[in-house]
Amino acid sequence: MIRSGLILGLLCFVYSGCGTQLNDEPLRRVVQGTVIYEDSPVTDGLIRFIPLGDKGGPASSAYIENGAFVIDHKGGIPLGKHRVQVEAYRPVDEKVDDSPMDDGPTTEQYLPVEWNSASTLEFQVDAGKEPLKHEFKLKKESK
Repeated sequence: MIRSGLILGLLCFVYSGCGTQLNDEPLRRVVQGTVIYEDSPVTDGLIRFIPLGDKGGPASSAYIENGAFVIDHKGGIPLGKHRVQVEAYRPVDEKVDDSPMDDGPTTEQYLPVEWNSASTLEFQVDAGKEPLKHEFKLKKESK
């Protein structure tokens, strides 16, 4: 009798909303794609999507490996318009003199600020069930 009451209680709990999205959580979509800089894939980097607009919300990011990225954590990127920042790293021959760590290659972030800290690149994430796929083709600033 107690066992069937526990099972009935557990079923009521599950069907009453356990596992559903909380009202304060934004709707999201998985985003995947590639990042190309000057016609070559970014082999090592980071891509970040920062929500724009009144609602704001959490930023989403992923590592770029061999030109590709996938953002699927917590269901992906919140729906809406985002500012996109990209960082790309490459090894350099020089070691940093003041660094206490000298057991690995030193890297530098080589993209112009127009693609990271001063980025004006925007990307819209609309509702959908399938992953949203996009290729970001970045170029050097043309003066």
